[in-house]
Amino acid sequence: MYCNMNKKIIIFLGASIIVMLLWNTGLERVYAEILKFCSNTVLNILRDSTYIKLEKHDGDLVFRVHTLIEGRKGSYPQAAQSLLLPIVIILSWMAVLFYSLPGKTALKQGLTNFGIFLVFQIVFMILLTFYYNSDLARFFFHVMLDTFYIFAIFLIIKDSLKYPDIWSIKHLVE
Repeated sequence: MYCNMNKKIIIFLGASIIVMLLWNTGLERVYAEILKFCSNTVLNILRDSTYIKLEKHDGDLVFRVHTLIEGRKGSYPQAAQSLLLPIVIILSWMAVLFYSLPGKTALKQGLTNFGIFLVFQIVFMILLTFYYNSDLARFFFHVMLDTFYIFAIFLIIKDSLKYPDIWSIKHLVE
């Protein structure tokens, strides 16, 4: 007998390894470009003179914010890796959703989680652009800086509560 929960944990770990391999071969750059594009789209609505560029510095991706600071043009960097890497958890979780739920439901939940997480990160990027112009933005920036992994785990818990069968302990006979 083989425990269904163990199988799901193995699927999650296997998916994590595959996503990390893809991440290191270009998926990180793709997601960084998506986040930059979405953030700049929002910034075009909110602020005329502010935008975010994606650069490579010493082999690492860096978001560079270009904005007005005290009325003068300025720019400053934000390391991308700690911001981007938690999406690996969301992408890996999608494999468990597809294993545990009907395809349509899994796709809906996976895309919903991806969208929620992306919006959370866009808010962070917008706060980053106000970093030197607002004490409140700076405060929320620092609060959010290390919460992306926690937020990803929160989304997994949300799905687990919404669909309790995800972690059901049914035994399968092989």
